Amino acid sequence: MTEHCNRTLLGFAAAYLALLPTNAATFARSLTFGVSGVCALILVVLSLRGRAPRVPYVGTPILLPLLLWVGWSTASLAWSVEPSYSSGQLAREVMDSLLAVLIFYMAPYNARALRVLVTCAFASLVVFALLSFAMDWRGNWDAGVSHNGVGPWSTWLVLIAPLLFLLIAPKPIGYGRRPASIAIALLLLVLIIFCARMTDNRIVWIALSAVFGAASLIAALRWREPLTRRPVRFILPLLALLVVLAVAFVDAVKERASIYPRDVTVAATIENDPRVALWEHLRVRIGERPWLGYGFGRLILAEPMSRELDNPLLTHAHNVFASQWLQTGFIGMAAFALFVAGLLWRYARFVRAPDEALAIVGLVGITLITGWLVKNVTDDFLFRSNAKEFWALTTMLLGYGVRRAQRLRKDVPAA
Repeated sequence: MTEHCNRTLLGFAAAYLALLPTNAATFARSLTFGVSGVCALILVVLSLRGRAPRVPYVGTPILLPLLLWVGWSTASLAWSVEPSYSSGQLAREVMDSLLAVLIFYMAPYNARALRVLVTCAFASLVVFALLSFAMDWRGNWDAGVSHNGVGPWSTWLVLIAPLLFLLIAPKPIGYGRRPASIAIALLLLVLIIFCARMTDNRIVWIALSAVFGAASLIAALRWREPLTRRPVRFILPLLALLVVLAVAFVDAVKERASIYPRDVTVAATIENDPRVALWEHLRVRIGERPWLGYGFGRLILAEPMSRELDNPLLTHAHNVFASQWLQTGFIGMAAFALFVAGLLWRYARFVRAPDEALAIVGLVGITLITGWLVKNVTDDFLFRSNAKEFWALTTMLLGYGVRRAQRLRKDVPAA
């Protein structure tokens, strides 16, 4: 029964992961989420009864801040300025996210399962990238139709980019450094760059640069000998990629500036970004309720903020940590920050492990969080599909990494 449940969970979790980038298949996404959630809960029950392998312990530095954040966010319902709104958001953004965490922590029960999840994520990238190209060729591409919107789509591209390192990783977690694997990884990278350019988003280029820059730094520290022997082989491709990303960033900034009058410079458009006034307004708002916040929910102050700032687009904090502080006060924000720090700590331990596969999982985990953090400096995408993608991908890596580390400690060949 355990094996059947594992396979069912993996199949539906992979389908759910593939459907997350779109808002055009809500029933299928809900169905796959529900079935995989039931399978994950069944496996937990079987584990508690001794009829399935024990669920590996993720570690106190991760679990304790996560539970504190969940508990404090739930408690904020008691002082929320909009209790009915906070209640709905708690169900959607906390309870559903916890279920997503459980699903993707349980799903990668071995290396093959991890490869299945990664492969489905890349298949999804190809499908939705080609869909966006086809719609753009017809002259009617609108990210809101089937890509959840420009912001969520560009964020998903940043989240999936670190998985490219798993594609070319040695077996068992990857497909090996074969010419075919490298060619596919390069093709997927090109798709990510073209899709990112279509969004006209500026911060996406900084986030992608942070992903590949952080990966190169970690690789240089972890695999010093290969880098010392062949530095050109490592450095030149990184420099070429960073140049491409920098050019794309400048082009996106110029295109965004073109909507302003001709006498307004690019620097002035950045300085006059409405988020600057928003963050100053947030400083005052947070200062009024610094410890408790206004209640859980990204849009908890949407109506008064947009009215006071005279801008209908400024409905939330546009920074993930400021958003947490606004909603749940300093305590909630600190708990969430400690949770993210706990993830980075765990991935750093993976990187330092002597096992190369585990080290690569750690590298991918750190770069995924790095890209996500940079992308959320000027926005808050811990919301709806992007929140589920973040929880899914990071706990997928965590679930496999913890299992592999556990098997290595027991001197059992890691799957």
